[in-house]
Amino acid sequence: MGNKRFIDADMAGYIMNKIANGIPGLIEALDKYGVNPKDMIRFQMVSEMCRSEREKKDLTFKQIALRLKVPQYRLKDIESSSVKDINSDILECYVDYLDLRKWFNLWKKNNLDVYNRFRCLGKGKSAKRQKA
Repeated sequence: MGNKRFIDADMAGYIMNKIANGIPGLIEALDKYGVNPKDMIRFQMVSEMCRSEREKKDLTFKQIALRLKVPQYRLKDIESSSVKDINSDILECYVDYLDLRKWFNLWKKNNLDVYNRFRCLGKGKSAKRQKA
């Protein structure tokens, strides 16, 4: 089974091409807003695992946000696969809080390029906030 447990870059490209063929102008619209559709597709499994675990434990965003001392919208970004807004530090805390570490490490190992883009985005946002 190996890497096929997760959607890889090639499969994400294939899926995105199929979707884009049915929706003219989609790629251009996503690019305009800085959204990487292939990353969204690959991250969807993480979003779903987090949502499922949170619901299974009957927890609200508010409860978790208070416990982790993070804004609720950051948790919602994770569960909605809003990859351009994901903060890797918050993602890591959320994964640990939901007891998904072992599974997430396997996902991360197979999607390190996607994860590293989150890390770069988060650092850029932190720097922007500090300058403001």
